[in-house]
Amino acid sequence: MNSCVREAAGAASADSTRWRHVDGLVTSICKAFRPALLDLLGSGENFYYCTFVMTAEGHAPFLSAWSEEALARAVDESGEGPEVAADLKWSYADSPYVDFGGEYTEKLRASYLVSPNLQELGADELEKEIELRMDAVEQAARQLDEEGAFGAGQRRSRLLVAVEIMPPVPSNVERVARLNDTNSEVFKQWLEEAAEQQR
Repeated sequence: MNSCVREAAGAASADSTRWRHVDGLVTSICKAFRPALLDLLGSGENFYYCTFVMTAEGHAPFLSAWSEEALARAVDESGEGPEVAADLKWSYADSPYVDFGGEYTEKLRASYLVSPNLQELGADELEKEIELRMDAVEQAARQLDEEGAFGAGQRRSRLLVAVEIMPPVPSNVERVARLNDTNSEVFKQWLEEAAEQQR
């Protein structure tokens, strides 16, 4: 086998391993968040924002969300008047639902620590692995959406589904656009009120 053939075979093997890893992550993410979303969105509140949050270091994603009712309660409890709503509306960290369903995602967090261990990777491998993990979360969100986990029809059109990296990065806007109808009112609101924070 000449060197070109060996290199091609090695690249194909690496790609195959990479995609098996992505598929495995997507399956694990969907399994972890499916029951969490069922509990969250089945609560009877009117949710307008549901986000999977990751850190730039590639840690396991966690769920956060806002409903109209939760926002109204938070504004009332703040004692600062309606103007505080603008600061809270799209803030995953300030939501009462931050890390919702943590009991379902505990195993997912454990698997993220060992598959592979990020501390053992070189700089190039680390960057590729973090990008792979981000892609897997987006794929999982899309799969869950296709299954109807975020609702259908008008209910889905009123809910912004996001996959966001924290601290904010410009690619957050691209992911949100790919996961939602960009003509929907909720997407237009998010774009106007929160997208600038992602840049």
